[in-house]
Amino acid sequence: MTTRFAMIGCGGFSRRYHVPTLLADAGVKLVGIFDPVPAQAVTDLAGKTGAKLVRRIDELPDADAVLVTTPHALHAGHGEYALSRGWATLVDKPFVMKTDDARRLIVTAASKKLLNAVAFNRRLDAGCRRAREIIRAGGIGAVQFVQTIQLGYEKAGWFLDPALGGGGAYTGRGTHMADIVPWLIGAKPTQVRSRLRAGPAGRADLGGFIEISFSGIECQISCIEEGWHMWDEVRIFGEDGMIELRRPLNMPTGWHMVWQSKRGSAREELAAAPNEGMITAEFLAAIRTGSPVSCSFADALTSVQIVEAAFESAASGSKTISIS
Repeated sequence: MTTRFAMIGCGGFSRRYHVPTLLADAGVKLVGIFDPVPAQAVTDLAGKTGAKLVRRIDELPDADAVLVTTPHALHAGHGEYALSRGWATLVDKPFVMKTDDARRLIVTAASKKLLNAVAFNRRLDAGCRRAREIIRAGGIGAVQFVQTIQLGYEKAGWFLDPALGGGGAYTGRGTHMADIVPWLIGAKPTQVRSRLRAGPAGRADLGGFIEISFSGIECQISCIEEGWHMWDEVRIFGEDGMIELRRPLNMPTGWHMVWQSKRGSAREELAAAPNEGMITAEFLAAIRTGSPVSCSFADALTSVQIVEAAFESAASGSKTISIS
C-alpha cells in the first residue's frame, strides 16, 4: 500500500535528513510540497517526484501523512493545520515554542486518533540508548549531577529572526538537551532558572545558561553561540561512575558513549554511528505497522516546558520558574 506523503516546508535541513529516506522508500509517494518561497532544489524535487508544489498551505492535495519542517515559531500553526486535515504528523524539532500550544496539539491528535511524532533523533542514537540502559540499570548508581555543553549556532538566515526562529541557540540546539536529559535519567523537571545573553536589536539572542532541578538531581546546560562550532557533549555523574556522550565534530549525527567506573577506568565504550534518516524511517514504519514512535507529541511536552521556562526566567532577571 502506498503512503501519500506531503511536506510543509522543504528547506535545506529537511532535504538532507528526511527527503533521502522518503525517496528511497518504494512505498512512499510524495504528493505535495508547501513552500512559499521555494529554492531551485525544491522546484527540482517537485519535478522529479511529481509532487504538487504550492505557495499556499491550503492548496496541498490530500495525503496520508505529513512532515512539518518550517521555521520553529511556525510549527504550532502548521502542526494544527496538518491535524485538521486528518494526517499522521511528524514535526521537526523543536516541537513548538509554548506549552499551551503543545498541550492543544496533544489533545487534538489524541481526539482524532492520529499518529504523531517529533523528530528528536537522539532518542534513536545507539550511544544515547545504551547510556539510558546503563543509567536505568543502576550502572553509575544514583544520578547526582548532569552537565551539558553546546557551542555554536547558525550565523545567518531565518534562524536569527525572533519571529521565525523563536529565539537563538536555546530553541535551535538547547531543545535537544531539554528533551534528551529527562529521557536519559528518567526524571521530571521541577524548576528552571536561566541567564540569557541578549543579541543585537531585532536579532535572536546569543544563547545562555540554564539550571534545571529534577527533585534532587541538578543539571547545568550551557548553550552559546561562541566557541568550538557545533560542539555537543553530555556528562552524567552518579554515585558510582559517570557516562559521557559526545558528538564527533565530523559527524552531523551520532554520539560517542563512554561509561566509566567510579575510579575512572573505562568499562564500556561505543563509537558514534551516523543515524541520518532513522527518525523518518521510524515514522513510516509506525504508519504501516502501528509500531510506537520514539517521541510523540506528549513525550516532547517536557522539552517545550523547559525551554519556555528558561526564556521566562531570563526575562524576569533569572528568577526560578516552577514546572508542573
